[in-house]
Amino acid sequence: MSQRVAVAVRNASVANRYRYIPKMPRWFYSFVPFKVATGGSSALVSLYLLELGGNASTVGLTFALGSLASMLGALFWGRVSDRILRRKPFILLGFASVPIFLTAMAFVKTPSQLIAVNTVYAFFLASTLSVPIALVLRSVRKYSWDHAIGKFNEISGWGWVLGLVLGFGLSRFLTMPQLFIAFAILALPSVFMGERMIREAPIYINRRAIRAFGNYVVEKARYFPSFILHTNFSLPEGLGRFYVAFLLFWIAAGIYFPQMPVLLTSEGYTREVVYLALIANSAVSAMNYTRVGAAMGGGKEGVLRKGLLLRAGAFATMVLGTLLSPALLPLAFASYILAGYSWAFIGISSTAIVSEKAGEKEKGSAMGTYNVVGSAGYIAGSAISGALISSAGFGAAFGLALALIGGSLALLKK
Repeated sequence: MSQRVAVAVRNASVANRYRYIPKMPRWFYSFVPFKVATGGSSALVSLYLLELGGNASTVGLTFALGSLASMLGALFWGRVSDRILRRKPFILLGFASVPIFLTAMAFVKTPSQLIAVNTVYAFFLASTLSVPIALVLRSVRKYSWDHAIGKFNEISGWGWVLGLVLGFGLSRFLTMPQLFIAFAILALPSVFMGERMIREAPIYINRRAIRAFGNYVVEKARYFPSFILHTNFSLPEGLGRFYVAFLLFWIAAGIYFPQMPVLLTSEGYTREVVYLALIANSAVSAMNYTRVGAAMGGGKEGVLRKGLLLRAGAFATMVLGTLLSPALLPLAFASYILAGYSWAFIGISSTAIVSEKAGEKEKGSAMGTYNVVGSAGYIAGSAISGALISSAGFGAAFGLALALIGGSLALLKK
């Protein structure tokens, strides 16, 4: 009899575990049109700069300034929202910035005008970085935070991929300014959906008590840092080499991502080809993320090293592509796919390592340091990429990125 009772209790426990998988707030879906528009337009700035007469140096400068504005904006909007204890106005501000600034980009006439508009756009768009995470934490119970943030990023990530798919289709029929206008219109529903769906009560969030979440789907410059909940920085014992390794990693990423569309365009490939490459990168990352997270277990360092080796493979493939011009396109696609595949391993394991190695009282500030190191690295990589390509070529730039990843691996070696 006691055995039957034990089985019944165990079955009831399992049933309850699944019964209480939290229902996600409806407002998560207000981000879908916003992500479709930002994802679809993500390739347009580089491509339009080149169309207006810009070059690799112009693109590198644009990404560096945009990433700097995004980092400063995330810190600014997050701090202001903390002060007034409101989240919704800042999310709506970010939503509204998309149709406004994408429309403005459609009317620029010079690279300098586009750089200026994009930099201001990145600052306002940053209000959708740290603030939504705080609202997610407000919307679900504490034991569901991990699941909720993962679901939020999953919805956002697939919205981004859908935007890239739409960009691929529309780019065959529309001019560059028309594409900006199209994505500006596609972003409008988020403003109305957000106004209707988002509900909040003023709340203070103890950011030091929040775990570090590694739920990233898309690796893009404008959205760096992926989220900043923390403005206090620290260097916990055992993380010094890790931060240096990740500074090198993000410098390499800043060299690679902004310049890939430039390389493909310079070789005569169309916007549709660039969009297909970006779709491959983002979709592979999104599809692989959940599987990697579930399989990581306790081997975080091993998962991270595997991801860095895959990223090294992506960069080595591009070095080879610059040497074998007839095979450039298939090698570029292979490189983009490897880069997307590697991000699932790197994004999950790195934040988990920071969370694990930092003391309980240092988790928040350690994660803040991690985000700022990543942003600083990407800004530096973007800034130097154009000058390096102008003076030494794409092969040298991607070779440097490969060497930097090698340095990251060496620093993280046991």
